[in-house]
Amino acid sequence: MTNQTDGQKPRDLVKLSSVKADLEREEKGDWIPSPDFPGVEFNVSSLHLPAYQTALALMEQRLARAYKGSPVPPHIRTVEVGKLLHKHILHDWRGFDEPYSKDVARGMMCEPEGRNFIAGVQNCAAMVSLTDVEFVEEAGKNSSRPSATGSGEKA
Repeated sequence: MTNQTDGQKPRDLVKLSSVKADLEREEKGDWIPSPDFPGVEFNVSSLHLPAYQTALALMEQRLARAYKGSPVPPHIRTVEVGKLLHKHILHDWRGFDEPYSKDVARGMMCEPEGRNFIAGVQNCAAMVSLTDVEFVEEAGKNSSRPSATGSGEKA
């Protein structure tokens, strides 16, 4: 089996082990530059963190019961997600005019006016779980081409 599709050149192969999640980094968190706020970095855990995933599922169930099948107002859901991000995901920040504290973070993440901040934290938390895909050269890619005679000798 070759690593090419109709009419395309052979490509390098993806190293399978390079797409594995770094569970320790996802749990402990890492500094991620914010694509939403220039010069700001968040120290965040991954959105795949089991405690966060469980709390998110329970929150969705609670809101579904509270709104009896009606759509949950977006500002309500955003604040509820913000509370979970505050509790499980955000550990620190740098680049804002105010230093990080749990209380200041709560004020930003537990109010509807903080929706842009909440989205920024979510975006960075999603990036923690991204992997650096590595490639390996396809076997035989650097070998000499077969000659027109098929003898394997170089012309």
